[in-house]
Amino acid sequence: MNSFLLALQFLTRIPSPLPVTPTAKKLGQSVVFYPLIGAIIGIIVLAFAYSLNPSNTSLNAAIILTVWIGLSGALHLDGIADCVDGWIGGQGNIDRSLSIMKDPNAGPMAVIALVLLLLLKFTAISLLLENQAFAALWLAPVIARASIPFLMLSTPYLRAKGLAEQMVQNIPRNMAIASILISLLMCTLISGVLLTVGIIISALIIRFIFLRLFAGTTGDMYGASVELIELSTLLLAVWVLP
Repeated sequence: MNSFLLALQFLTRIPSPLPVTPTAKKLGQSVVFYPLIGAIIGIIVLAFAYSLNPSNTSLNAAIILTVWIGLSGALHLDGIADCVDGWIGGQGNIDRSLSIMKDPNAGPMAVIALVLLLLLKFTAISLLLENQAFAALWLAPVIARASIPFLMLSTPYLRAKGLAEQMVQNIPRNMAIASILISLLMCTLISGVLLTVGIIISALIIRFIFLRLFAGTTGDMYGASVELIELSTLLLAVWVLP
């Protein structure tokens, strides 16, 4: 229970009923619950989708996206901005990229990346609402947060003494793999094999890009992966769901 509450506190702005001391072991165990936290976010997003007046899908999409971002406190958007700044500013020098990514200020390319990502998300949500394909609004936050343990298990962690270092060192491998597989199974049962295959390919491409550009991952890249997998899921759902 403590590990679940720790994951809830870390990934969302949802008030937690109990304070939890973030020991190294609990931090590692909390990663297993990330897809479940995504499911909670998805339920709240779905509740808004069903409760809003369906006559204005554009306004509804804007409200849903605002709620979605607010639930996580824009935590993962910050990861996208930092990764873009690090990639552009580092110019192939990994140490320089990592140093730039620690800067709290966002450069113009980071701002452009955020605007484009949110525009694509807004458009995809609008189309899904028009077609009443609500399942993707629940699946996207679930499968996106499963990408974090996937990257933790399959890529080297770059930043010594970074916030996520204790998570990576203490993540229960078998339980994390089970969490990822359950998320993919749920995706397949709800939305079909085609969407699941598309999401897996997207995750592998993101992993390849991080390894090619940075030779590993950091907490910022975990956050960026969440945003990119959410976007991929929404876009794929527009194309493959009835």
